[in-house]
Order: sequence, then C-alpha cells, then structure tokens
Amino acid sequence: MSELGPFADLPVHWAPFRVAVSSQEKAPYTRSLNTKEGIGDRLRFVAFAECQASAAFSAAAELFTEVDPRVRAIWRDLAQEEKKHMQWLLTRLAELGLAVDERPVHDALWRSFATCKSGRDFAAYIAGAEERGRVAGEKFAQVLKTTDPITAQIFEKIAEEEVGHITMAERAFGLVVQGRV
Repeated sequence: MSELGPFADLPVHWAPFRVAVSSQEKAPYTRSLNTKEGIGDRLRFVAFAECQASAAFSAAAELFTEVDPRVRAIWRDLAQEEKKHMQWLLTRLAELGLAVDERPVHDALWRSFATCKSGRDFAAYIAGAEERGRVAGEKFAQVLKTTDPITAQIFEKIAEEEVGHITMAERAFGLVVQGRV
C-alpha cells in the first residue's frame, strides 16, 4: 500500500484547479481579505477543499466495500453535496472576475486521507474534517459580512448545510461502529 493508502491508486483529476506540483511546494500565502484577490484566494481554497472532500466521499464509497451499504449511500450523497458547494464557490469566483487556476492550491486534505486504511478510519476522520470546515465557513462569513456580503452569504449557507453533513457523517460512523468494521 502506498503513502496514500487505498486512495493512492485512484485517478484524481483536479481540474479546473491548479495544484502545487509536489508536496514540498507550498501554495502561495492568501492575500488580504480587504481585497477582491484575497477573497478570491479564500474562495479558491475552500472550493478546492470541497472538491477534495467530494472525491474522498466518492472514493470511500467504492473502496470500503466492507461497510454497510447504507453508509456507502450516505457517502455518495455527501459527495454530491460537496460538489454543489464547490460549484457555488467557483461561480462566485467567476462573478468576481477571478480565475480558479490563477494561483495554485495544495492537495493536503487529499493527502491526509492516507491515515484512512478502513471504512471505520475514514468515517471517523471525515466527520472531524466536516466540523473543521463548518467552523471555518462560519468564520469567513462573519469576517466578510461588511466587505463582501454576497460571498459571506455563500459561506454562511455552506456552514449551515455542513451541520446536516456532520449529522450524516456521524450517522455513517455510528453504522460503521455498529457493524464492527
């Protein structure tokens, strides 16, 4: 098993994002939230996190066949939800006249799934990642309310929906634990 565990052999296509070439290359620092470009950096960063989460949920549903089929169905549904959020963010980025591939992003979230060697590992890990995403979305929404209320509203809506995602992820984890997988 490679560095990324069962996720390693999966073909992932991160288009339209431009991903940093190697794990050693750092994505550029985000610019000030007081600028359109800085807001774009956050939109790009979070959109790519949503993209990685969507890919991970889809992959887990296929890779971890030992888990209850209901869990795999939840993961497939969550993959679509994450993809929807990504699209909202990319649409806003375009509305601001900024290109998604203007600056590289890093696939650190995807690489973090290396710790997930089983469906149980993934279920526990992704529930925590969803919670971290919700908290970040709430913070971005608060900070942007006065400078960019449209983007703030998008982050707020995503954070609200993440509450439901967390519930679904926790339900999946509960089913995995019950199944002793």
